[in-house]
Amino acid sequence: MTKQPRIPPVDADALEAPYNSLNVARTIGQNPALLRAWAGFATYILGPELSLEPRERELAILRVGWNHQAEYEWSHHVAIAESLGMSDEDLLAVQDGPASAHWGELESLILLAADELWKQAEISASTWDGLKRFYSDQQMLDLLFTMGQYTMVSMALNSLKVQLEEGFEGI
Repeated sequence: MTKQPRIPPVDADALEAPYNSLNVARTIGQNPALLRAWAGFATYILGPELSLEPRERELAILRVGWNHQAEYEWSHHVAIAESLGMSDEDLLAVQDGPASAHWGELESLILLAADELWKQAEISASTWDGLKRFYSDQQMLDLLFTMGQYTMVSMALNSLKVQLEEGFEGI
């Protein structure tokens, strides 16, 4: 990448694993209190307490990253998605969006919800009702806050010009 970070990351030895290997955490590490607060929320979203299936979580995150053209987010979550068994066809279909014939109903609704939040800052009544056929209130909250977390992170990554680590490819 040729872009320069707007806020330099702290030295890797200033943070503990796994944060010391992630440029996003090393950048936010310039504000230790913010890093602690954000890390707690991010850990919940990626952790076992989240009520969404990991594949569904990654579909939501990938679509948010794609919509925001957040290379850092996209590349890291492609790696996570692949570790969950998502195929190249799945990843290409994320880029195509909710109308792709590749998706089942729930997957299309997840992608549609991400698109609606991106375009209108709200999930429409019809998409909400569709998701509620599959999800409890707890899952709806987890889906909404997962997409909100990665919308915020995507905007921060793009604005901060956070660099990809070696071995990761952009969009």
